[in-house]
Amino acid sequence: MGTNGASQSGLSRRTVLRRGALLSTALGLALATTTGQAAAMNKAELIEAMASESGLGKSDAGAVLDVCIGAATKALTRGESVVLVGFGSFSISKRAARTGRNPRSGNGRPRPKNGRSDGSPVMFDWCPAFAAALDLNPGRGDEASAECLDADVTIDAAYVARETRRDSERGLSEADAKRALDAFINATTKALKKGDRVSLGEGFGSLSISKRSARTGRNPQTGKEIKIAAKNVVKFKAGAELSKAVN
Repeated sequence: MGTNGASQSGLSRRTVLRRGALLSTALGLALATTTGQAAAMNKAELIEAMASESGLGKSDAGAVLDVCIGAATKALTRGESVVLVGFGSFSISKRAARTGRNPRSGNGRPRPKNGRSDGSPVMFDWCPAFAAALDLNPGRGDEASAECLDADVTIDAAYVARETRRDSERGLSEADAKRALDAFINATTKALKKGDRVSLGEGFGSLSISKRSARTGRNPQTGKEIKIAAKNVVKFKAGAELSKAVN
């Protein structure tokens, strides 16, 4: 009787210790989830959000995203800049800032100057509307509010509609393409504002919000020191396939 009781007591202690260890592990994982790395919205989730926002099917939403990523990849591989209207532009970070010409108008245009690469071979330069939606609060002087400039390749609703018709007998109307692009921007904005990282496809890259501390800079026109306020910036990290293609 005494031996059986001791055995039960020992088993009880072992069970308590085991359960305590499992509970500690679970609490640790929960803490890591809430305080560790930001959650990530993958491409499938982004497409689902686009479909929900636009009222289009997932296949149509996916086709629009594929057109945008495909066009951007091809342009960057050729060393060209590409802009997704209302969202932002991508360009090769190793290219020095210079003035080019719009192939349609012939007007000179500066290359994006406010993009952030943070070690990525590709820079992302956000459009004013996208910056406003994210409350980026741009600084002043040499970090003036980013502009959504012309680029070598411009992706808009008309471009997307044309490309989807090229690959499909049905394709998308320009109105549906615009709904999908607006949904893409809205879904990306919501995810980034929550602190999530947004994957545009493993091969292409991802976007996230990064905090830039206040610092002292210089006015590029006068050379005088200026105080640059702390601000949030959108950081783009190129995927392995894109990095290899542009290097």
